Amino acid sequence: MTADARSAGSVSTSGRSLSAKDKLAMLDKAKEKRVEALAQDGYNPFKTGAPGIVDVRLYHAAVESQKRMSTKLSEANSQMTLMERRMEETTKDLQDAAAFLKKVAMEFGTTSRLVESTAAAVRFGVEKEDAVGKLVKLCERLEALEKTVQDQRAAFAKRVPKKVPVAWVGVASEVKLMGDFDNWTRGFELSAANIDSDGVIKTFEAEVPLLPGRYRAKFLVDGGWRLASDWPTENDELGETNNILIVQPMAL
Repeated sequence: MTADARSAGSVSTSGRSLSAKDKLAMLDKAKEKRVEALAQDGYNPFKTGAPGIVDVRLYHAAVESQKRMSTKLSEANSQMTLMERRMEETTKDLQDAAAFLKKVAMEFGTTSRLVESTAAAVRFGVEKEDAVGKLVKLCERLEALEKTVQDQRAAFAKRVPKKVPVAWVGVASEVKLMGDFDNWTRGFELSAANIDSDGVIKTFEAEVPLLPGRYRAKFLVDGGWRLASDWPTENDELGETNNILIVQPMAL
């Protein structure tokens, strides 16, 4: 092997901390120099053989590393998009709540004045029919106000996350709940809650904060997909079987 070939090999296998893109570029340059050097000694680059095995392995390892990083970046971008959308929804909820409370405050003021007017009518002995009419009107406004407040409470209950107890029973090292509640990106990690006498983990639990709704979910157990046997299931558009998790609104 020539000096140039040895030098190229040392560059491709150096232990410097570089990005996957930089490593791929270095590997490509090193491979070109290696092929040029070996060609001078009569080496045919189109024949398979031992001289190129190390470079090929490093190349494939770098490609796989880049794929993993690309996947993680895609998941992070998806998670960021989801968080931005939820922040926009939360801001809209706060704006709606502020506008509603303003209307309620105005309605209380109007109702208060109506109460004073009705009380004065009764106190100063106005006609009975007039006093009754004012009382009926007051009751109607109070009933309408109560209904409006109840409707708003029900609407806001759908926007409040609820802590849902989730458990996985089985022997494992790591368990996550994954689902379309975050576009199948990060999920929620479950903690070991029960260990039997021989040290084998049996139960993983977590209280997962989720908005009310209907979700498709699965458990990621030590890197493999698993279904909860006691949860309902359904097939998606691609024929994959998922668990169904239904979260009811909180009682406010």
